[in-house]
Amino acid sequence: MKICIFFDGQNFYRSLQRFDDSLRVDYDRLAAWITQAVGGPSAMFGGAYYYVGVSPDAPQVVEGFLKGLELRPGYFVRREPRVRRSVRCPQCGEEYEYTTEKRVDTRLVADLIHHAANDNFDAAVLVSGDDDFVPAVEAVNSLGKQVWVATWSADELSTDLRVRCFGHIHLSDGVGAFRTDRLPRDRDRGAPPMRADGRAPRPVSRLVPGAGASSRVSSATALERALTELQRAEARLPHVSRGYFVMRWKSHLLPPAGHEREQLVQQMLDAGIVEEFEVTDGEGRVVIALRSRERDGNVALPGERAPA
Repeated sequence: MKICIFFDGQNFYRSLQRFDDSLRVDYDRLAAWITQAVGGPSAMFGGAYYYVGVSPDAPQVVEGFLKGLELRPGYFVRREPRVRRSVRCPQCGEEYEYTTEKRVDTRLVADLIHHAANDNFDAAVLVSGDDDFVPAVEAVNSLGKQVWVATWSADELSTDLRVRCFGHIHLSDGVGAFRTDRLPRDRDRGAPPMRADGRAPRPVSRLVPGAGASSRVSSATALERALTELQRAEARLPHVSRGYFVMRWKSHLLPPAGHEREQLVQQMLDAGIVEEFEVTDGEGRVVIALRSRERDGNVALPGERAPA
């Protein structure tokens, strides 16, 4: 049985971050584990295709990861451009810019059906829970091929997609098989999460061990995770209101919605890695929104002044 794997790159990496942002993946062993999970010990790995949108000004670390990935046996990277878009608020007239992927999903769909029609696999594994792929799965099914879906969490899998796939693979079940304990390197971890402008976020802490270092590291880690989540929200929304981020944004990396998360937001503001601004929402109301800031990479921890 020949197995091919199709990665929705951004979906895969962001889901990995939500599952365990410290997990480093050996992609060779990941492909082997997925292949055997579908076809058993005698299954043959037929190739892995990784689809991702890349900005023209993407940092070198992103391209380094992608080049490292496509040097692995059987891996093929399909790059598509991220395009810059802008939207103007009809009430206040302020213009917002963001980048978005273009042609990534359609390229994956076209390749999935092409390989099925050319008998290049017996079963395909779609690494994404997005229901936008439902029509493609139905097309592959009609060609007599199996499609499995793989996600880190069942919560991230569309019910419509699951019922049309032959089976569901829980990637969390294979962590022991493809986790790597090597020192963190970009090609082992995956591409860094992208901001709305297509750039990787800057590091937010430079701590020197000393008195109280343990609590300082813990505080910095909480701020790093909160900043990553805010940037993830910025990539999806025209603006991120403070109330929405505190009460409604869903993430297991953040404290529960309410008082604890409000305190964390205030710590980010005090540290200077986030700023507030006023924006008029779609209903004409002026709200306080949050946005991440490009700084020198330092963070003032609670009780300290932010660096000038």
